[in-house]
Amino acid sequence: MRHSRHMPVKGAFNLRDLGGYQTASGSLTPWRHFLRSDSLHRITPSEVSRLHDEGLRAVIDLRTTREVAEAPNPFAVFPDVHFVNMPLFDDLSPQALSHQGTDTDHPLFALYMTAVDSRGPAISAILTEMALIETGAVLFNCTAGKDRTGIIAALLLGIAEVPRDQIVADYTMTAELIPELVAEFLDLSRARGGDTKRYARLLESPAETITATLDHIDMRYGTVPDYLRSIGLSTKALDRLRMRLVG
Repeated sequence: MRHSRHMPVKGAFNLRDLGGYQTASGSLTPWRHFLRSDSLHRITPSEVSRLHDEGLRAVIDLRTTREVAEAPNPFAVFPDVHFVNMPLFDDLSPQALSHQGTDTDHPLFALYMTAVDSRGPAISAILTEMALIETGAVLFNCTAGKDRTGIIAALLLGIAEVPRDQIVADYTMTAELIPELVAEFLDLSRARGGDTKRYARLLESPAETITATLDHIDMRYGTVPDYLRSIGLSTKALDRLRMRLVG
């Protein structure tokens, strides 16, 4: 069966498969094991059922509890799919953190450094939850499927020892898929009197930002598995994720 990385789903913009990436062992990451996405609150009931029929068995929503309340995830009430809301940031969305950093930094850089260095327990809990899923696909999402989702996706591909250029390419692919979503977010920000110029930068997917994040992990912690062990991810969970990612 031939799979495509981007999964066209009515109501979602950025739903993608982490399958098909080359790993250091020479294998490919398996299809339909890990899916990344933007918010699913717009998708139709028929698409919800289709994703389940195609093997979706767990959904981990990385948004804040407030975001989930305002735009509920349809899988929260769907039978036969394990749903859990596990915010990568407790009460702070990427938009709320957009004023961190200096004027010379890309605003996303401060956000990603905050995630890596300050949200270790949350990242460890999210990956531990993923490791408990034995069969079927695990989908993880945030609002645009870009920042919180992108960090977790990069770590998963790092566990599988996918080459750096492919991890970066997976991250930057978002820019091709969410122009409509970006326009919607900017319209909302403009209507609320927000700083749309700075917010527009926050909605970018620059290769240099995820590259700098991976460089930071390498320099401060060693490999991605070294980083994950340092934040408390158990050897058992790491091994289970590696097996699911390498096949």
